Amino acid sequence: MIRGMLCWMVLGALPAVASAQADMSAKVDFFERKIRPILVDNCYNCHSANTNSKGGLRVDDRGGLTVGGNSGPAVVPGHPEKSLLLKAVRHVGASVKMPPKKKITDEEIADLAVWIKDGAAWPQDQLPKSVGKSAAHYAKLKKEHWAWQPLQNPQAPAVKNPNWAKSDVDRFLLAKLEEKGLKPAPDADRPQLLRRITFDLTGLPPTVAELDNFLKDTSPKAFENVVDRLLASPAFGERWGRHWLDVARYGESTGSARNLPLPHAWRYRDYVLDAFQNDMPYDQFLREQIAGDLLPAKSEKERERQLVATGFLALGVKDVNQRFKVRFIMDNIDEQIDVMTRAILGLTASCARCHDHKFDPIPTADYYALAGIFQSSDLCAGLRNKMGGGGMDYYDPALLITLGGSVKSASKEQLDKAKAALAQARSELTILTDDPTKNAGGQGGEKKLKAARQKVTQLQAALLSLSDPASLGPVAYGLRDSKTVADTEIRIRGEAEKLGPVVPRGFLTLVDVEGAPKVNPEQSGRLELAHWLASPKNPLTSRVMANRVWKYLYGNGLVSSVDNFGVTGDVPSHPELLDHLSNQFVAGGWSVKKLIRSLVLTRSYQLSSDSLTENAAIDPGNRLVWRHSPRRLEAEEIRDAMLATSGKLDRTRPAASPAANLRVTEMQNNGAEAQNLVANANLSLKRSIYLPLVRTVVPRSLEVFDFADQGLVVGSRDTTTVAPQALYMLNDPFVAEQAKAFALNLLKSDLDAEGRIQRAFREALGRDAHAKEIERTKTFLVQYATDFANESEASSDPQTAAWISFTQALLASAEFRYVP
Repeated sequence: MIRGMLCWMVLGALPAVASAQADMSAKVDFFERKIRPILVDNCYNCHSANTNSKGGLRVDDRGGLTVGGNSGPAVVPGHPEKSLLLKAVRHVGASVKMPPKKKITDEEIADLAVWIKDGAAWPQDQLPKSVGKSAAHYAKLKKEHWAWQPLQNPQAPAVKNPNWAKSDVDRFLLAKLEEKGLKPAPDADRPQLLRRITFDLTGLPPTVAELDNFLKDTSPKAFENVVDRLLASPAFGERWGRHWLDVARYGESTGSARNLPLPHAWRYRDYVLDAFQNDMPYDQFLREQIAGDLLPAKSEKERERQLVATGFLALGVKDVNQRFKVRFIMDNIDEQIDVMTRAILGLTASCARCHDHKFDPIPTADYYALAGIFQSSDLCAGLRNKMGGGGMDYYDPALLITLGGSVKSASKEQLDKAKAALAQARSELTILTDDPTKNAGGQGGEKKLKAARQKVTQLQAALLSLSDPASLGPVAYGLRDSKTVADTEIRIRGEAEKLGPVVPRGFLTLVDVEGAPKVNPEQSGRLELAHWLASPKNPLTSRVMANRVWKYLYGNGLVSSVDNFGVTGDVPSHPELLDHLSNQFVAGGWSVKKLIRSLVLTRSYQLSSDSLTENAAIDPGNRLVWRHSPRRLEAEEIRDAMLATSGKLDRTRPAASPAANLRVTEMQNNGAEAQNLVANANLSLKRSIYLPLVRTVVPRSLEVFDFADQGLVVGSRDTTTVAPQALYMLNDPFVAEQAKAFALNLLKSDLDAEGRIQRAFREALGRDAHAKEIERTKTFLVQYATDFANESEASSDPQTAAWISFTQALLASAEFRYVP
C-alpha cells in the first residue's frame, strides 16, 4: 500500500489511534485558547510573515519556531529548558528579553512551558482531496512501466551474420538491424577512429606522434592498446569527471537573486575527477556522495575524501535572499531531492512536493519521507538566509566542514573582545539607521551612516579572521547529521508553513529493493538511503548510469531522455541491451572503465559515420545504430583542442580554483570581481575543467558553445548552431592567440611549405591533407601574403600573417569542431 495513504486512512481504525487523536485535539485546543493569543499580542508585530521577521525568527508558524532564527531554535518540542523562547520571555540574566518593553505574565509563561513540554502542538492544515487518490493508478504503473521492473538477464540473440559481431552488444544491435532489413555502415578508417576515441575518452585531440604510432601498429590489439592507454591517462578523469559535474549541477557560487561565491567548491570537483580517474566503483561513489560523513573510514585521508564527497548535496543554487528560514530550508531540501533523484534514478520526484506526482507513482508522502532525511541533515555550505543582507551577512562559518583534524582557533578572550566590538558597532549603526534625527537626513548623516557600515564590515572581517575555520585550515562543503533528527510533515501544496500529517522517513515506494535497510531512528537516514540507492537490486541506478555511459560514447542514449526514466520520458530503443549492460556493469564491480572499455571495443562503436541513403530513409535518427553518430565537440573540448593544437596547453592540475580567493559577499555580474575572474579565465592555459565556474559569470569560451546549465541536472547538453559561435572563432582574442602560436610553431620547423601544410592538417584535424587541399592552401598563402604586403599600413611579416590566417581558418572549420 502506498505510504501516503497510511498517513490518514488508518486514523480512527483502532481505539489506541482514536485515543491519540483525542489527546492531540486537546493539545491543539490548548494552543488555540492559551498560546496563539500570547504570540499574536506580543510577537507578531516583529516576528511574522507580514513583517521583516527580526533576527530571522517567525512565530506565526510552527516550523519558524522550531527552526528558529539567527540564534537557533526558539522552541524545542518536549524540552522547555532548551527553548530560547522561554528564556526570552522570562527576562532573566543577560539573555535577550522579549517582548522588549514589557514582560508577559507568570501565568502566560507557565502556559508556554506546558505547551512546549507537551510537544508544541499546532493545528494541521487539511490535505487537498487529490492527495492519496492515485493508489489504483499508481499500482498499475508500478506493475507495467518498464523502468521500475527488476533487471532481466536476456541472452544475446542469434544473428544472420555472426562473423560481423565482435561482442554480445554487437549481436543485440545487429539483430534489430536485420529485423528492419538494414546493413551497418562500413568500419571507420584509422585516423577517424583515433580522433573519435581520443576525444571520447580524454576530451583532447590525438597528437601527431600518437597518430603515427597507431598507423604503424598492425597488430590485432592496436586499437585495444590505444584504449588502455587513454583509460589510464589523467585526461580521462578530467573528461569523464566533467560529465558527472554536469549531472551534479556543479557551480562555484549560489546563483539566484544574490550570487554568493562558494570558494571551496573546487574540492568536490577534484574529488569527482579523482574518483573517475581511479575507477572508484560507482556504488561506492554514490554512497560517499550521499552519506560519506556516516561511512567508516580506514584513514584520515579517506575520512576527508568522504566528507568532501557530500558536496554533491551542498552545491546547488540557493536563494540566500529568502526572508524566512523555514522556506530557505525546504527549498534547499527540494533542490537536494531533485538532484539526487534525477541524477541517480532518472526520476522527477520534486513534482510530488505540492501534490501526488501526475505521471509517475510518487505520492506526496514519499517526497516528504525523503524530505525528513534531509531535514535531519545540516546543509553545510557556509551560508545563511537573510533578506536584504550586505557585506558578510550571508556567511556562516559554523556551516562548514573542517578537514585536517582539529583546527587551532583564537582564545576565548580574543573572541569575546571581537564580538563585543562588533556588537557595539552594530548598535551604533542601528541608531543611525532608525533615528530620523541622526541618520542620512541630518547634517552630515549620509557620511556618518557610510562610515558606520564600513566599521561593521571591518569588524566582521576581523572577527572572522579569528573564528573562521576557512582561515585556520582546509574546509569543504557537504552534509552532516543534525543534532535533532526527526520525521517531517507533509507541507500542504508545498508551502513550508502549512503542515499536514507527519510522514516516517524512508525511500520511494516506486521500486521494491530487496534487503533495503530501515532508517536508523538515531540518525538522519542518509546512510540507509545511500545503501538503498546503490543496491544492485535497485534497477534504476544501474540502468540510468549504463544509459549515461552509452550516451557519452554513441551520441544518443538507448533511452534518449537520459535524466527522465518516468512515464513522460522515452522508452528504450533496445530494452534487452540496456538490461544486459546494467547486469554487466554490476557484475563488473560497478567499474565505469570496464563498461566503457567493453563498449568502445565493439564493432558498432568502430563504424564510420557515413550516411547510407537506404538506412537514413528508414531510421533517420540512427536509433538502431547502423552508423556512428558524428558529434560536435563540447565547449571545453573546443577550447582545450585549440590550446593543444597551438602547443600552449598546460595539463597540470592547479592547486585550487581562481574562485577560491573570493570573499563570501554578493557578486554583481558586471562587477569588478566578476569581470576580473572572466578576464583571468580568458588568459588561462589550463584545461577548461579548471576554469572558474561562478554561476551567471561563465567564461565566454564555454558559454558560446552550449555549456551546461549550472542550476540543472544536465545529462545531455544542447547542441546549437548560432551566429555568435562563428563570430567568436573569427574575432575572439583567445582564438587569434592560439592561431598565432600554431602558425609560429609551423614556421619554426625545418619543413617546406607542403610539409607544414600537411603537419597543420594532422595537428588540427587528425588526418593527412588531400592533394587538392594542399594546392588550394599553397595558392591561398601566396595570394594572402601578396595582398597583405600591398596594404599601406601593413607592419607585420606578410608570410607570417598568411600562415596565421590559414591556421585560424583550420581552427574555425567545422571539421575541427566535430568528431566523426
